[in-house]
Amino acid sequence: MNLRIIDHPASPYQRSRRVAFTFEGRTLHGYAGEPVATALHAAGVRVLSRSFKYHRPRGIGLTCGAPSCPSCQLTIDGQYGVSGCATPLRGGESVRRERAWPSVDHDLFGVIDRFSPFIPAGFQFRLFRRSPRLAHLAERVMGLIAGGGREVTPDAIARAARPGLGERRTALAVVGAGVAGLAGALAAADAGLDVVLVDQGAEPGGALRAETAPVRTPDGGATPGFALAAELAARAAAHPAIEVLTGSTALGWYEGGVLPVHTPSGVLTLRPARLLVATGDYDQPLLFPGNDRPGVMLAGAVQQLVNIDHVRPGRRAVVVTRDAYGYAVAAQLRAVGVEIAALLDPRPGERAGADAAASFPSGVAASGVPHLTGHTVREALGRRRVTGLVVQPGHGGRSVRLSCDVVVVSAGRRPAEELLLQRLYHGDITLDPGPDAALPDGVAVAGGAAGITDPTEALTTGADAGARLARWSPENPAPPETSPNPLPPGQAGRPFSSGGTSE
Repeated sequence: MNLRIIDHPASPYQRSRRVAFTFEGRTLHGYAGEPVATALHAAGVRVLSRSFKYHRPRGIGLTCGAPSCPSCQLTIDGQYGVSGCATPLRGGESVRRERAWPSVDHDLFGVIDRFSPFIPAGFQFRLFRRSPRLAHLAERVMGLIAGGGREVTPDAIARAARPGLGERRTALAVVGAGVAGLAGALAAADAGLDVVLVDQGAEPGGALRAETAPVRTPDGGATPGFALAAELAARAAAHPAIEVLTGSTALGWYEGGVLPVHTPSGVLTLRPARLLVATGDYDQPLLFPGNDRPGVMLAGAVQQLVNIDHVRPGRRAVVVTRDAYGYAVAAQLRAVGVEIAALLDPRPGERAGADAAASFPSGVAASGVPHLTGHTVREALGRRRVTGLVVQPGHGGRSVRLSCDVVVVSAGRRPAEELLLQRLYHGDITLDPGPDAALPDGVAVAGGAAGITDPTEALTTGADAGARLARWSPENPAPPETSPNPLPPGQAGRPFSSGGTSE
Protein backbone atom coordinates (compact mmCIF):
# COMPACT_ATOMS: atom_id res chain seq x y z
CA MET A 1 0.00 0.00 0.00
CA ASN A 2 1.30 3.42 -0.94
CA LEU A 3 1.69 5.54 2.19
CA ARG A 4 0.88 8.74 0.30
CA ILE A 5 -2.79 9.73 0.61
CA ILE A 6 -3.97 10.70 -2.85
CA ASP A 7 -7.64 11.52 -2.13
CA HIS A 8 -8.08 12.75 1.42
CA PRO A 9 -11.80 12.75 2.35
CA ALA A 10 -11.69 15.91 4.46
CA SER A 11 -8.47 17.93 4.22
CA PRO A 12 -7.15 19.50 1.00
CA TYR A 13 -3.48 19.01 0.17
CA GLN A 14 -1.56 22.25 -0.24
CA ARG A 15 1.76 21.02 -1.63
CA SER A 16 2.30 20.10 -5.27
CA ARG A 17 5.97 20.64 -6.18
CA ARG A 18 7.82 17.32 -6.16
CA VAL A 19 11.52 17.62 -5.38
CA ALA A 20 14.50 15.28 -5.13
CA PHE A 21 17.06 14.97 -2.35
CA THR A 22 19.95 12.67 -1.55
CA PHE A 23 19.67 10.26 1.35
CA GLU A 24 22.83 8.31 2.19
CA GLY A 25 23.77 7.98 -1.47
CA ARG A 26 20.24 7.31 -2.75
CA THR A 27 17.98 9.75 -4.55
CA LEU A 28 14.56 10.06 -2.91
CA HIS A 29 11.62 12.32 -3.63
CA GLY A 30 9.23 14.34 -1.52
CA TYR A 31 7.16 17.50 -1.71
CA ALA A 32 8.57 20.94 -1.08
CA GLY A 33 7.50 22.26 2.31
CA GLU A 34 6.83 18.96 4.03
CA PRO A 35 9.18 17.96 6.88
CA VAL A 36 12.28 16.02 5.86
CA ALA A 37 11.33 13.27 8.32
CA THR A 38 7.93 12.94 6.64
CA ALA A 39 9.52 12.54 3.22
CA LEU A 40 11.77 9.80 4.62
CA HIS A 41 8.84 8.03 6.29
CA ALA A 42 6.81 8.13 3.07
CA ALA A 43 9.81 6.61 1.27
CA GLY A 44 9.84 3.67 3.69
CA VAL A 45 12.62 4.81 6.05
CA ARG A 46 11.43 3.80 9.53
CA VAL A 47 14.60 4.20 11.60
CA LEU A 48 15.67 7.84 11.57
CA SER A 49 18.32 7.75 14.29
CA ARG A 50 19.65 5.84 17.28
CA SER A 51 19.38 6.85 20.91
CA PHE A 52 22.59 8.44 22.16
CA LYS A 53 23.25 6.03 25.05
CA TYR A 54 21.87 2.55 24.30
CA HIS A 55 21.62 3.02 20.49
CA ARG A 56 18.01 1.93 20.39
CA PRO A 57 16.28 2.64 17.05
CA ARG A 58 14.19 5.81 16.86
CA GLY A 59 11.48 6.80 14.38
CA ILE A 60 9.06 9.57 13.54
CA GLY A 61 6.26 10.49 15.92
CA LEU A 62 7.80 9.27 19.18
CA THR A 63 8.09 12.64 20.93
CA CYS A 64 6.87 15.03 18.25
CA GLY A 65 5.61 18.29 19.70
CA ALA A 66 7.84 18.16 22.76
CA PRO A 67 10.20 21.10 23.32
CA SER A 68 13.25 19.24 22.04
CA CYS A 69 12.71 16.04 20.11
CA PRO A 70 15.80 13.81 19.82
CA SER A 71 14.17 11.06 17.79
CA CYS A 72 14.65 12.42 14.27
CA GLN A 73 17.84 14.44 14.45
CA LEU A 74 19.61 14.23 11.11
CA THR A 75 22.71 15.56 9.41
CA ILE A 76 21.46 17.84 6.63
CA ASP A 77 23.99 19.41 4.28
CA GLY A 78 26.78 18.67 6.75
CA GLN A 79 25.09 20.23 9.77
CA TYR A 80 24.62 17.88 12.70
CA GLY A 81 21.62 17.64 15.00
CA VAL A 82 18.99 19.09 12.67
CA SER A 83 15.44 18.23 13.67
CA GLY A 84 13.98 16.34 10.72
CA CYS A 85 10.36 16.77 11.83
CA ALA A 86 10.72 20.57 11.97
CA THR A 87 12.86 21.18 8.86
CA PRO A 88 10.92 21.79 5.62
CA LEU A 89 12.14 19.98 2.54
CA ARG A 90 13.48 22.34 -0.14
CA GLY A 91 15.00 19.93 -2.62
CA GLY A 92 18.64 19.17 -3.32
CA GLU A 93 19.57 18.46 0.32
CA SER A 94 22.07 15.83 1.35
CA VAL A 95 20.63 13.93 4.31
CA ARG A 96 22.31 11.38 6.55
CA ARG A 97 21.39 9.70 9.81
CA GLU A 98 23.45 9.92 12.99
CA ARG A 99 24.71 8.05 16.06
CA ALA A 100 25.53 4.70 14.51
CA TRP A 101 28.37 2.63 13.06
CA PRO A 102 28.68 1.46 10.36
CA SER A 103 25.06 2.44 9.60
CA VAL A 104 21.81 3.22 11.42
CA ASP A 105 20.12 0.13 9.98
CA HIS A 106 22.98 -2.14 11.06
CA ASP A 107 24.48 -0.48 14.12
CA LEU A 108 27.11 -2.54 15.92
CA PHE A 109 26.79 -0.26 18.92
CA GLY A 110 23.24 -1.55 19.29
CA VAL A 111 24.68 -4.40 21.35
CA ILE A 112 25.00 -1.87 24.21
CA ASP A 113 21.24 -2.09 24.67
CA ARG A 114 21.58 -5.71 25.77
CA PHE A 115 23.78 -4.59 28.66
CA SER A 116 21.58 -1.66 29.70
CA PRO A 117 20.84 -3.13 33.19
CA PHE A 118 24.56 -2.91 33.96
CA ILE A 119 25.07 0.68 32.72
CA PRO A 120 22.34 2.76 34.36
CA ALA A 121 22.23 6.56 34.36
CA GLY A 122 25.41 8.07 35.80
CA PHE A 123 27.31 4.78 36.01
CA GLN A 124 30.51 6.45 34.79
CA PHE A 125 30.65 8.77 37.79
CA ARG A 126 30.63 5.84 40.21
CA LEU A 127 32.83 3.56 38.13
CA PHE A 128 35.65 6.07 37.67
CA ARG A 129 35.20 8.23 40.77
CA ARG A 130 38.70 7.43 42.05
CA SER A 131 40.47 8.13 38.76
CA PRO A 132 39.73 11.52 37.14
CA ARG A 133 42.02 10.66 34.23
CA LEU A 134 40.05 7.51 33.39
CA ALA A 135 36.80 9.45 33.90
CA HIS A 136 37.81 12.04 31.30
CA LEU A 137 38.91 9.32 28.88
CA ALA A 138 35.60 7.49 29.38
CA GLU A 139 33.69 10.69 28.69
CA ARG A 140 35.50 11.13 25.37
CA VAL A 141 34.78 7.54 24.36
CA MET A 142 31.13 7.82 25.36
CA GLY A 143 30.85 11.10 23.50
CA LEU A 144 32.07 9.44 20.31
CA ILE A 145 29.71 6.48 20.79
CA ALA A 146 26.83 8.89 21.42
CA GLY A 147 27.52 10.64 18.12
CA GLY A 148 29.26 13.74 19.44
CA GLY A 149 32.82 14.93 19.21
CA ARG A 150 32.90 15.11 15.42
CA GLU A 151 34.56 17.85 13.48
CA VAL A 152 32.13 20.25 11.84
CA THR A 153 33.07 21.23 8.30
CA PRO A 154 33.69 24.91 7.47
CA ASP A 155 30.80 24.83 4.98
CA ALA A 156 28.41 23.63 7.70
CA ILE A 157 29.66 26.34 10.05
CA ALA A 158 29.07 28.98 7.38
CA ARG A 159 25.54 27.72 6.74
CA ALA A 160 24.74 27.57 10.46
CA ALA A 161 26.14 31.02 11.22
CA ARG A 162 23.48 33.68 11.58
CA PRO A 163 24.11 37.36 12.19
CA GLY A 164 22.61 39.12 15.16
CA LEU A 165 19.56 41.16 14.17
CA GLY A 166 19.93 43.65 16.97
CA GLU A 167 17.36 44.74 19.54
CA ARG A 168 13.76 45.69 18.99
CA ARG A 169 11.01 46.97 21.24
CA THR A 170 7.39 46.09 20.70
CA ALA A 171 4.16 46.68 22.59
CA LEU A 172 3.31 42.96 22.67
CA ALA A 173 5.11 39.72 21.92
CA VAL A 174 2.95 36.63 21.43
CA VAL A 175 4.84 33.34 21.66
CA GLY A 176 2.92 30.64 19.84
CA ALA A 177 0.71 31.02 16.76
CA GLY A 178 -1.92 28.43 17.54
CA VAL A 179 -5.56 29.38 17.80
CA ALA A 180 -5.08 31.14 21.17
CA GLY A 181 -1.98 33.05 20.05
CA LEU A 182 -3.56 34.14 16.77
CA ALA A 183 -6.77 35.26 18.49
CA GLY A 184 -4.79 37.14 21.13
CA ALA A 185 -2.57 38.86 18.57
CA LEU A 186 -5.59 39.93 16.50
CA ALA A 187 -7.48 41.26 19.51
CA ALA A 188 -4.48 43.25 20.73
CA ALA A 189 -3.66 44.59 17.25
CA ASP A 190 -7.29 45.62 16.68
CA ALA A 191 -7.05 47.53 19.97
CA GLY A 192 -4.04 49.51 18.70
CA LEU A 193 -0.94 47.58 19.82
CA ASP A 194 1.92 46.65 17.54
CA VAL A 195 2.46 42.87 17.86
CA VAL A 196 5.29 40.46 17.09
CA LEU A 197 3.98 36.90 16.77
CA VAL A 198 6.64 34.19 17.21
CA ASP A 199 6.04 30.58 16.20
CA GLN A 200 8.27 27.53 15.74
CA GLY A 201 6.15 26.09 12.93
CA ALA A 202 6.68 26.70 9.25
CA GLU A 203 3.08 27.98 9.10
CA PRO A 204 0.85 29.56 11.77
CA GLY A 205 -2.12 27.64 13.11
CA GLY A 206 -0.61 25.21 15.59
CA ALA A 207 -2.28 21.85 16.22
CA LEU A 208 -5.54 23.10 14.76
CA ARG A 209 -4.01 22.88 11.28
CA ALA A 210 -4.33 19.10 11.57
CA GLU A 211 -7.93 19.09 12.83
CA THR A 212 -10.63 18.15 10.32
CA ALA A 213 -13.55 18.12 12.76
CA PRO A 214 -15.83 21.16 13.17
CA VAL A 215 -14.88 23.73 15.77
CA ARG A 216 -17.51 25.99 17.30
CA THR A 217 -16.98 29.71 16.83
CA PRO A 218 -18.08 32.42 19.30
CA ASP A 219 -21.11 33.40 17.21
CA GLY A 220 -22.52 29.87 17.32
CA GLY A 221 -21.27 28.70 13.92
CA ALA A 222 -18.84 25.90 13.16
CA THR A 223 -15.97 25.41 10.75
CA PRO A 224 -13.33 22.70 10.20
CA GLY A 225 -10.36 23.21 12.47
CA PHE A 226 -7.86 23.54 9.63
CA ALA A 227 -10.08 26.12 7.89
CA LEU A 228 -10.41 28.16 11.08
CA ALA A 229 -6.62 28.06 11.61
CA ALA A 230 -6.03 29.19 8.02
CA GLU A 231 -8.55 32.03 8.37
CA LEU A 232 -6.98 33.35 11.57
CA ALA A 233 -3.47 33.01 10.09
CA ALA A 234 -4.50 34.92 6.97
CA ARG A 235 -5.98 37.73 9.05
CA ALA A 236 -2.82 37.96 11.15
CA ALA A 237 -0.58 38.02 8.06
CA ALA A 238 -2.66 40.81 6.52
CA HIS A 239 -2.89 42.93 9.66
CA PRO A 240 -0.62 45.99 9.41
CA ALA A 241 0.12 45.95 13.16
CA ILE A 242 1.21 42.28 13.32
CA GLU A 243 4.59 40.87 12.29
CA VAL A 244 4.59 37.07 12.06
CA LEU A 245 7.92 35.28 12.61
CA THR A 246 7.52 31.63 11.56
CA GLY A 247 10.23 29.02 11.95
CA SER A 248 11.40 30.99 14.98
CA THR A 249 12.03 29.98 18.58
CA ALA A 250 11.83 32.08 21.72
CA LEU A 251 15.06 31.04 23.43
CA GLY A 252 14.07 32.26 26.88
CA TRP A 253 12.54 34.95 28.99
CA TYR A 254 15.23 36.76 30.91
CA GLU A 255 15.67 39.56 33.41
CA GLY A 256 14.49 42.94 32.26
CA GLY A 257 11.91 41.41 29.93
CA VAL A 258 14.49 40.31 27.34
CA LEU A 259 13.09 37.75 24.88
CA PRO A 260 15.76 36.53 22.41
CA VAL A 261 14.23 34.89 19.33
CA HIS A 262 16.13 32.60 16.99
CA THR A 263 14.83 33.27 13.48
CA PRO A 264 15.95 31.81 10.13
CA SER A 265 17.82 35.09 9.54
CA GLY A 266 19.52 35.34 12.92
CA VAL A 267 18.84 36.09 16.57
CA LEU A 268 16.49 38.97 17.26
CA THR A 269 16.46 40.43 20.77
CA LEU A 270 12.92 41.48 21.63
CA ARG A 271 12.01 43.75 24.53
CA PRO A 272 8.21 43.54 24.66
CA ALA A 273 6.23 45.76 26.99
CA ARG A 274 3.67 42.94 27.27
CA LEU A 275 3.91 39.19 26.76
CA LEU A 276 1.30 36.59 25.84
CA VAL A 277 2.46 33.00 26.29
CA ALA A 278 0.44 30.77 23.94
CA THR A 279 2.94 27.95 23.49
CA GLY A 280 0.25 25.27 23.44
CA ASP A 281 0.63 21.74 24.76
CA TYR A 282 1.92 18.37 23.66
CA ASP A 283 1.12 14.68 23.96
CA GLN A 284 2.27 12.60 26.89
CA PRO A 285 3.69 9.13 26.17
CA LEU A 286 2.68 5.91 27.90
CA LEU A 287 5.26 3.86 29.77
CA PHE A 288 5.59 0.24 28.68
CA PRO A 289 8.47 -1.94 27.45
CA GLY A 290 9.29 -1.08 23.84
CA ASN A 291 7.39 2.23 23.88
CA ASP A 292 10.28 3.90 22.04
CA ARG A 293 10.35 1.60 19.01
CA PRO A 294 9.79 3.07 15.53
CA GLY A 295 6.08 2.76 14.86
CA VAL A 296 5.00 3.87 18.34
CA MET A 297 3.60 7.34 17.65
CA LEU A 298 1.84 10.03 19.61
CA ALA A 299 -1.66 10.88 18.44
CA GLY A 300 -0.83 14.50 17.61
CA ALA A 301 2.06 13.47 15.36
CA VAL A 302 -0.18 10.94 13.59
CA GLN A 303 -2.88 13.54 13.02
CA GLN A 304 -0.35 15.94 11.51
CA LEU A 305 1.11 13.21 9.32
CA VAL A 306 -2.32 12.23 7.99
CA ASN A 307 -4.19 15.54 7.75
CA ILE A 308 -1.39 17.99 6.86
CA ASP A 309 1.26 15.92 5.09
CA HIS A 310 -1.18 13.35 3.67
CA VAL A 311 0.99 10.38 4.59
CA ARG A 312 -0.26 7.25 6.34
CA PRO A 313 1.75 6.25 9.43
CA GLY A 314 1.48 2.59 8.41
CA ARG A 315 -0.93 -0.08 7.27
CA ARG A 316 -2.38 -1.58 10.46
CA ALA A 317 -2.65 0.31 13.74
CA VAL A 318 -3.55 -0.30 17.34
CA VAL A 319 -4.85 2.87 19.01
CA VAL A 320 -4.22 3.11 22.76
CA THR A 321 -6.28 5.93 24.23
CA ARG A 322 -7.52 7.38 27.49
CA ASP A 323 -9.57 10.20 26.01
CA ALA A 324 -11.92 11.24 23.21
CA TYR A 325 -9.03 12.59 21.16
CA GLY A 326 -7.62 9.11 20.60
CA TYR A 327 -10.95 7.86 19.26
CA ALA A 328 -11.12 10.85 16.91
CA VAL A 329 -7.67 10.06 15.51
CA ALA A 330 -8.69 6.40 15.10
CA ALA A 331 -11.72 7.45 13.05
CA GLN A 332 -9.56 9.71 10.90
CA LEU A 333 -7.10 6.87 10.30
CA ARG A 334 -9.92 4.61 9.13
CA ALA A 335 -11.12 7.34 6.78
CA VAL A 336 -7.77 7.34 4.93
CA GLY A 337 -7.48 3.56 4.63
CA VAL A 338 -5.48 2.54 7.69
CA GLU A 339 -6.78 -0.68 9.22
CA ILE A 340 -7.50 -0.42 12.95
CA ALA A 341 -6.50 -3.71 14.56
CA ALA A 342 -7.98 -2.69 17.92
CA LEU A 343 -9.00 0.24 20.09
CA LEU A 344 -7.53 -0.23 23.55
CA ASP A 345 -8.70 1.80 26.53
CA PRO A 346 -7.55 1.07 30.11
CA ARG A 347 -10.66 2.74 31.52
CA PRO A 348 -13.95 0.96 32.32
CA GLY A 349 -16.39 0.38 29.48
CA GLU A 350 -18.83 3.11 30.52
CA ARG A 351 -16.28 5.92 30.44
CA ALA A 352 -14.60 4.59 27.31
CA GLY A 353 -17.95 4.23 25.53
CA ALA A 354 -18.92 7.83 26.25
CA ASP A 355 -15.71 9.16 24.66
CA ALA A 356 -15.97 6.77 21.72
CA ALA A 357 -19.53 7.83 20.88
CA ALA A 358 -18.46 11.19 19.42
CA SER A 359 -16.26 9.54 16.76
CA PHE A 360 -18.19 6.28 16.38
CA PRO A 361 -21.88 7.32 16.64
CA SER A 362 -23.13 3.82 15.81
CA GLY A 363 -20.77 2.28 18.34
CA VAL A 364 -17.29 0.84 17.99
CA ALA A 365 -18.65 -2.70 17.75
CA ALA A 366 -20.79 -1.75 14.72
CA SER A 367 -17.65 -0.53 12.95
CA GLY A 368 -16.06 -3.97 13.22
CA VAL A 369 -13.11 -2.72 15.28
CA PRO A 370 -12.30 -4.71 18.46
CA HIS A 371 -12.83 -2.44 21.49
CA LEU A 372 -10.70 -3.63 24.39
CA THR A 373 -11.77 -1.66 27.45
CA GLY A 374 -10.11 -2.22 30.80
CA HIS A 375 -6.97 -3.46 29.04
CA THR A 376 -3.39 -2.34 29.53
CA VAL A 377 -0.28 -2.62 27.37
CA ARG A 378 2.30 -5.15 28.46
CA GLU A 379 4.91 -4.58 25.77
CA ALA A 380 5.53 -3.62 22.16
CA LEU A 381 7.08 -6.30 19.97
CA GLY A 382 9.76 -5.87 17.34
CA ARG A 383 13.40 -4.81 17.28
CA ARG A 384 13.92 -2.27 14.51
CA ARG A 385 10.24 -1.37 14.36
CA VAL A 386 6.95 -2.37 15.91
CA THR A 387 5.48 -5.67 14.72
CA GLY A 388 2.85 -6.20 17.40
CA LEU A 389 1.49 -5.26 20.81
CA VAL A 390 0.85 -7.52 23.81
CA VAL A 391 -2.14 -6.39 25.89
CA GLN A 392 -3.76 -7.77 29.01
CA PRO A 393 -7.11 -7.31 30.75
CA GLY A 394 -6.91 -5.23 33.89
CA HIS A 395 -8.31 -8.03 36.05
CA GLY A 396 -5.33 -10.24 35.22
CA GLY A 397 -6.76 -12.39 32.44
CA ARG A 398 -4.89 -13.99 29.60
CA SER A 399 -2.75 -11.65 27.51
CA VAL A 400 -3.51 -11.07 23.83
CA ARG A 401 -1.07 -10.40 21.00
CA LEU A 402 -2.17 -7.91 18.35
CA SER A 403 -0.36 -7.72 15.02
CA CYS A 404 0.32 -4.16 13.82
CA ASP A 405 2.98 -1.89 12.37
CA VAL A 406 1.77 1.27 14.15
CA VAL A 407 0.82 1.95 17.77
CA VAL A 408 -0.95 5.28 18.27
CA VAL A 409 -0.85 6.60 21.83
CA SER A 410 -3.25 9.21 23.23
CA ALA A 411 -2.65 9.52 26.96
CA GLY A 412 -3.53 13.17 27.56
CA ARG A 413 -1.65 16.38 26.97
CA ARG A 414 0.49 18.63 29.15
CA PRO A 415 1.06 22.38 28.86
CA ALA A 416 4.19 23.57 27.08
CA GLU A 417 5.14 25.76 30.02
CA GLU A 418 8.92 25.81 29.64
CA LEU A 419 9.04 29.54 28.91
CA LEU A 420 7.25 30.19 32.18
CA LEU A 421 9.53 27.88 34.13
CA GLN A 422 12.35 30.38 33.85
CA ARG A 423 10.29 32.99 35.67
CA LEU A 424 9.31 30.46 38.31
CA TYR A 425 12.85 30.67 39.67
CA HIS A 426 12.43 34.43 40.07
CA GLY A 427 9.42 33.79 42.30
CA ASP A 428 7.12 36.17 40.41
CA ILE A 429 4.78 33.56 38.87
CA THR A 430 3.03 30.31 39.66
CA LEU A 431 2.20 27.67 37.08
CA ASP A 432 -1.36 27.05 38.28
CA PRO A 433 -3.64 27.79 35.30
CA GLY A 434 -6.75 29.88 35.68
CA PRO A 435 -7.72 33.43 36.53
CA ASP A 436 -6.00 33.28 39.92
CA ALA A 437 -2.55 32.43 38.51
CA ALA A 438 0.14 34.77 39.80
CA LEU A 439 1.74 36.46 36.80
CA PRO A 440 3.81 39.62 36.46
CA ASP A 441 1.98 42.72 35.30
CA GLY A 442 1.58 42.79 31.53
CA VAL A 443 1.87 39.00 31.13
CA ALA A 444 -0.87 36.52 30.22
CA VAL A 445 -1.11 32.81 29.41
CA ALA A 446 -3.73 31.39 27.04
CA GLY A 447 -4.70 28.19 25.27
CA GLY A 448 -2.94 24.90 25.84
CA ALA A 449 -0.19 26.57 27.88
CA ALA A 450 -2.92 27.43 30.40
CA GLY A 451 -4.30 23.88 30.41
CA ILE A 452 -7.12 24.58 27.92
CA THR A 453 -7.56 21.72 25.46
CA ASP A 454 -10.86 22.72 23.82
CA PRO A 455 -10.12 24.85 20.71
CA THR A 456 -13.29 26.91 21.10
CA GLU A 457 -12.35 27.86 24.64
CA ALA A 458 -8.76 28.52 23.54
CA LEU A 459 -10.07 30.84 20.83
CA THR A 460 -12.20 32.82 23.28
CA THR A 461 -9.67 33.01 26.09
CA GLY A 462 -6.87 33.93 23.68
CA ALA A 463 -8.89 36.87 22.37
CA ASP A 464 -9.74 37.85 25.93
CA ALA A 465 -6.07 37.78 26.95
CA GLY A 466 -5.08 39.93 23.98
CA ALA A 467 -7.75 42.51 24.78
CA ARG A 468 -6.80 42.49 28.47
CA LEU A 469 -3.16 43.12 27.65
CA ALA A 470 -4.12 45.93 25.27
CA ARG A 471 -6.02 47.64 28.08
CA TRP A 472 -3.34 46.98 30.66
CA SER A 473 -1.14 49.69 32.06
CA PRO A 474 0.41 50.18 35.51
CA GLU A 475 -2.38 52.67 36.29
CA ASN A 476 -5.22 50.57 34.80
CA PRO A 477 -4.61 46.82 35.21
CA ALA A 478 -8.28 45.82 35.04
CA PRO A 479 -9.22 43.21 32.37
CA PRO A 480 -11.85 43.94 29.73
CA GLU A 481 -15.47 43.24 30.58
CA THR A 482 -16.16 41.08 27.51
CA SER A 483 -14.18 38.98 25.06
CA PRO A 484 -14.00 40.26 21.48
CA ASN A 485 -15.03 38.03 18.61
CA PRO A 486 -11.76 37.01 16.90
CA LEU A 487 -13.61 36.36 13.62
CA PRO A 488 -15.08 39.13 11.50
CA PRO A 489 -18.87 39.16 11.04
CA GLY A 490 -20.15 36.71 8.45
CA GLN A 491 -16.98 34.56 8.41
CA ALA A 492 -17.80 31.99 11.04
CA GLY A 493 -17.58 29.09 8.61
CA ARG A 494 -19.96 26.31 7.68
CA PRO A 495 -21.02 23.04 9.28
CA PHE A 496 -18.64 20.17 8.60
CA SER A 497 -18.28 16.56 9.58
CA SER A 498 -15.14 14.49 9.18
CA GLY A 499 -15.63 11.72 11.68
CA GLY A 500 -13.33 13.46 14.17
CA THR A 501 -13.79 15.69 17.16
CA SER A 502 -12.45 19.01 18.29
CA GLU A 503 -12.37 18.07 21.94
